[in-house]
Amino acid sequence: MSQGDGKEREGGAATGNAPATDQERWEQALAQAPAFGEAIGKQLQRVREEKGRTAEDVARQAQQLGLSWHRPTVSQIERGRRALSAVELIMLPLIYGRPLGDLLPTGTMWLTPELGVYEQEVRRVLGGDHNPSALALRAPGGWRVKGASDQPTEEAIRQMAYALAISPWPHNPNPYYVQDKPDEAEAKAAKRLNTTPHYVAYAAREIWGHGLAAEREVRLRARGELPEGRRALQSARGHVTRALLAELEPVVRALEPFERALGEQCGEPERPVSDSESANTARKEKGSRG
Repeated sequence: MSQGDGKEREGGAATGNAPATDQERWEQALAQAPAFGEAIGKQLQRVREEKGRTAEDVARQAQQLGLSWHRPTVSQIERGRRALSAVELIMLPLIYGRPLGDLLPTGTMWLTPELGVYEQEVRRVLGGDHNPSALALRAPGGWRVKGASDQPTEEAIRQMAYALAISPWPHNPNPYYVQDKPDEAEAKAAKRLNTTPHYVAYAAREIWGHGLAAEREVRLRARGELPEGRRALQSARGHVTRALLAELEPVVRALEPFERALGEQCGEPERPVSDSESANTARKEKGSRG
């Protein structure tokens, strides 16, 4: 089984024939990745054997819960020759006596012959609050759709910006994408990117499936144990925020030409005014009154 873990994706300088970039490491992981059914089957077999249980024991437990499993059923699942239904996936912790996170496969895998995925994305989706965006298909170590993921990142960003621009939002907010108003992190990001908080909020949900502040916390947790002390935590959040702004900025910049083109039809959204602009305006007003 391919173990396309975070270390594999992060990597360091290339040595020998080792892949040199995230994209090359991701391609290598995909080339070695098994199908999801095979990967989870091996994981279930490992857990069963660790607990000293036989396939017959597992089948009997499943039968008590109302499933029509028999010893050959368990063997077929473990060999990746029988797919699990959604109901069976939910019931796995009851059958094996372990949390679902312990039963999911690790590394990179293919959900279908067309869709490859890294394990962390699977876990985020099953967590219930993650909605992968189209842009996620272009980032190494996330999702891979054969053909679609080969589209240049610049073109994907341009298409996303166009979709944002032609939508009725932010003049008529879509509650599916944004809460009542952008959060504080999105308002601050808008000032730094010279755009509106609503565009930042909408772009964040298109890219990450939730708001900027929520994605920042996800990235912090993914690092492991949070730093102790208020200043250390603020520093870590600042580092993550800068990385997130770097991901948001291409979408905002690609949006600008579409926004200008549509401004005559629906009106330009109100942009934040910088301190220097406010000072200049105040001086001009004072001069005109004098």
